[in-house]
Amino acid sequence: MSKKNRRRDQPGPLDPGPAAAAQTPPGTVLPEPAAADQPIGSELPPQEAGRPDYSRRYFLIFWVVIFLAAAAAWTLAIVWPGVSESVIERWMMAALAVSLAVFLFFYK
Repeated sequence: MSKKNRRRDQPGPLDPGPAAAAQTPPGTVLPEPAAADQPIGSELPPQEAGRPDYSRRYFLIFWVVIFLAAAAAWTLAIVWPGVSESVIERWMMAALAVSLAVFLFFYK
């Protein structure tokens, strides 16, 4: 268990803990916890908060970039038969690395 979780589980100075809750008489209404005591992110799921789901779009963009890199390598090998395949492969990998870096920059 991490330190963060241990602190959350321990009763604080304002929280009497489970022992005090067991001592309250059965008809007593306890006040609701403050908003700060509720877990983070329990308000609304991301889709309902107005933020669209981009995961499917980025998934498709990623695989389209991979497919286009492979297609470009095959095309360049056919168009330039005198150029070594390893040279074409190096330049395509460099272009693919740059495009994936841009993709990850926007995906973050």
